[in-house]
Amino acid sequence: MMAVFLLMLQTAAPAPTALPPAAVIENHARRGVLVRLDGAAAQSVQACISACALNAACQAWTYRPVQTARAARCDLHPIAGPSQYAPGALTGLSPALAARIEAGAERAPSPRERTMLSGPGRAPAPAAGRNSDLAGGG
Repeated sequence: MMAVFLLMLQTAAPAPTALPPAAVIENHARRGVLVRLDGAAAQSVQACISACALNAACQAWTYRPVQTARAARCDLHPIAGPSQYAPGALTGLSPALAARIEAGAERAPSPRERTMLSGPGRAPAPAAGRNSDLAGGG
């Protein structure tokens, strides 16, 4: 049974190299744990990312490697809130959330957004030769 679970974790989600660079933060951790996983999911960062990808409620993950008095651990988070300094930990966004953010960054502005960016709602540019309102203007 454990071998089947490990195989699912390894094949279900992309490797960390498929995540955008900004999706993984070193030496940081997040709070608000949805699920804390030991065992298979805590064996590697890749397994932790895969576990997050398999859980629809997971928006972020934190991997803490083995330390002297503590086993490795994988925390799945229901929100991708702010991270805080945690030596040795890695945290990142779920592969699905990272992909949605990347797709949004790559899209062109919608017609409505273009109108708002350049339309009448924008503050008018100052007219040439109207510097008398500025200090030192004459």
